[in-house]
Parts: sequence; C-alpha cells; structure tokens
Amino acid sequence: MYLHPGLVVSPGLSCLLRSPHLPILVILPLPTRPAVSIPKTCSPKQFACRDQITCISKGWRCDGERDCPDGSDEAPEICPQSKAQRCQPNEHNCLGTELCVPMSRLCNGVQDCMDGSDEGPHCRELRSNCSRLGCQHHCVPTLDGPTCYCNNSFQLQADGKTCKDFDECSVYGTCSQLCTNTDGSFTCGCVEGYLLQPDNRSCKAKNEPVDRFPVLLIANSQNILATYLSGAQVSTITPTSTRQTTAMDFSYANETVCWVHVGDSAAQTQLKCARIPGLKGFVDEHTINISLSLHRESSEQEITEGRYPSLGK
Repeated sequence: MYLHPGLVVSPGLSCLLRSPHLPILVILPLPTRPAVSIPKTCSPKQFACRDQITCISKGWRCDGERDCPDGSDEAPEICPQSKAQRCQPNEHNCLGTELCVPMSRLCNGVQDCMDGSDEGPHCRELRSNCSRLGCQHHCVPTLDGPTCYCNNSFQLQADGKTCKDFDECSVYGTCSQLCTNTDGSFTCGCVEGYLLQPDNRSCKAKNEPVDRFPVLLIANSQNILATYLSGAQVSTITPTSTRQTTAMDFSYANETVCWVHVGDSAAQTQLKCARIPGLKGFVDEHTINISLSLHRESSEQEITEGRYPSLGK
C-alpha cells in the first residue's frame, strides 16, 4: 500500500482522505482465504487440520488466527512457542495458555495463572538470588530462576539485564493513524481533518462543512457505490464486461474517482474516471487510454493534474 497526496488504496484495505474537508472512505473487497476440503491427504505445502478433511496453507499455522474449523492450527501442542511470543515485553506467559501476566504481579501472593506458575515456593527460595543478578530495573523469581524485567515501555535486551526503550509504534493497532515513539512512552496523532478521541489512540473525522455528510465509496466486482454512512445510497456506477474493479483512487480537489476496470482480457482492462460533483452522483464517466503497466502506478491526482491534465476538466 502506498499513499499519494490525495488517496490510494490497495484491495482489502481502506484509507481515509487526507483532507481538512469532508472525509471520503474507499473500501475494496478483501480476498478471502478459503480452506480446501479434501478427503484424505494434504499437499506438502499445506497443514492438515485435526478434522482430517480440511487443509490450509502452512503459512497460516501459528499466526494467531484460527483458520481450521476446529482451531487446531493454533493449538498449544502445534504452537508451543508462539503463545509466549504474543505477550508484550515485561509480561509472563502462563504455561499452556494465551494468558499474559505483568512481571510485576509475579510472586505477589496472588495467583493469576491457572497453573499457579506465577506463585509458589520458588518465590521465597530464589528471591535472594535477584540481588546477585544485576538487573538494571527489576528482578523477580520465576520457575526458571530469577529473571530481570523492565519498567513499562522498556524491553529487556539480549544480555538479560539491561533495558532499552520499546517502540510501541511497531505494534500494529497501537494508534489508529499516526504514532510517535518517545523515551519510555508513545503518543498518537491524527492526519489533517481528524480529531484525536478521549482514548488518545483513535481518530474521528471532522464533519466539515457540517452540511456535507461523509460519503463512502465502495467497490466490488459488480459496481461502485457512493453511499452515506446511514446506508442511504447516493449513486451507482455499474461497469460493463468487468470481472473486478481494483485500484480505486479519489481526488477531493477535482471531485473525481478513478478505478481500474478489469475486463476479460488485457486489452479490455482500462483506467476509468468519473466526476462526483457535490458528492451527489457520478457524471462524465470516461476512459483513459494509457499503458496497462501504468494503471496501478498512477494516482488520480497524477492523472488529472499531472500527466493528463486535460482529463481533470
């Protein structure tokens, strides 16, 4: 996915218009990951689910998402290491589960893990060893011996003793739009035209001007819809002889939407554009005859304002 001054999206992803005015959301269909049902065996590149009839890609195994109907691709015996890896820095993974407990809550006299691995005789027997470990921040006894851990927003280094600032922005979903890592913390922000919400993580579009409501542009294999968030339909473009509509882009300045119209052959695949004056309906639909190799590389702004300025009129 790449970002132009206006808006560019890839199939299955959605982006919000970087504009101080009315937000436009473009949605393209996300290809599904269908499981292949077979009676006996799976190919070497597939993982056999426990139901013995479903095969999935081996790349989906232990990825944190249940793809097998019975969830066997994420079972602890299949993914013995992945559970611990999903815990954040300074967290303890309760054995055989997905539960993560802050290291500061180990050996505090309160059992948090079902298996009791966060408490026990080791808390008393190994506590004195912590003073000899030389941890930069903190130390706590564990079943594996005394272990160093760090303050929040810091991560234990390879030497097992020193701590370094952890980049929370590297974790997907920390902020909904912009994320800035700071020493021991992070801050979220929003692009122009959006307001940071009370949770200090998510963003909400400013409805400016207030008399023009946000509009969704939705593309699927049959048509392109312009609709209000309430579900009321504004207008529809129904492409002819198309198998799929991809690479949609929108220019707020020109009130123009462009998309790749995929035909039955390469010769029938074209770049098309249409204006949406006042965001109230599609007009002036036209075809742009350029090389097929440029279809996915060109943003609507490049087409209407740069390489092909006459088409923006």
